[in-house]
Amino acid sequence: MDLLHHLELFEAVAEEEHFGRAAQAVGMAQPPMSQAIRRLEKELGCALFQRTPRGALLTEAGRRVQEEA
Repeated sequence: MDLLHHLELFEAVAEEEHFGRAAQAVGMAQPPMSQAIRRLEKELGCALFQRTPRGALLTEAGRRVQEEA
């Protein structure tokens, strides 16, 4: 896993608060963006986003990762 790339995608979702808009902002499709974030969450062993019908909100763990990233 390319950790730096995954963290860049994480930052995009955190900024946009939406997987689709974040994917568009970095020039990729939404499904691979979601898969990359899921891989990052699996690697870190925690959920980084609370997924909602309207977007994605950072969890407490996500806020800590954002501070460090």
